[in-house]
Amino acid sequence: MFGNGNNRRMRVSGVLSDDGHGPSILTDSGDLWILDRLDLDLDLLGSRVTVEGAQHGYDRLVVDWTGAAVQMN
Repeated sequence: MFGNGNNRRMRVSGVLSDDGHGPSILTDSGDLWILDRLDLDLDLLGSRVTVEGAQHGYDRLVVDWTGAAVQMN
């Protein structure tokens, strides 16, 4: 996390889903983030992704960038 106040910037990784509230990410620690972005790649649903954006409210991220998470072996 970086920034201050109500508009702090965040980078979040987890599994992308669409649970009726719109696209969301469930992190490994169990946090659920609702994503505000209209042009998410629906082919990534069910995949691990990383997003960056500004937190608005308790559980919403206005997303600037989305990328598929890379798995290291």
